[in-house]
Amino acid sequence: MKKITLLLVIIFTFLFSTTSWGEWIYVTDNEVGVRFYYDKDRVRKSGKYIYFWKLLDSPKPIEGDLSINEYTQLDCSIFRFKSLNLQFYKKQMGKGKKTGDFTPKDEWKYPKPNSVGESFYNKICEEHQ
Repeated sequence: MKKITLLLVIIFTFLFSTTSWGEWIYVTDNEVGVRFYYDKDRVRKSGKYIYFWKLLDSPKPIEGDLSINEYTQLDCSIFRFKSLNLQFYKKQMGKGKKTGDFTPKDEWKYPKPNSVGESFYNKICEEHQ
């Protein structure tokens, strides 16, 4: 009987667990200590574009949140990016209560030269092209 109970607990734990993200790879941080990661298990390539989840992890709350998950489209051929979805979380590393979900305006942006964004996107392009 104990084996059946243990088996059921294990099965239900995996079936009803909360959203789990893959392995976050640390890339860099900015001057105020916000750390930049990407989820290496969810990088996808379609044509000339790379799609991936980025995590911004802040040591101090930004408007009440400590982290942001961002789904990003990256065009390494002319080095531009587009934010497709933003999800805001109360705790670090995309954990805790999700406080918002936002779809930004559909527009390409270009990272500033010698910026944290430029080094972050360079790393993604180097590893996944």
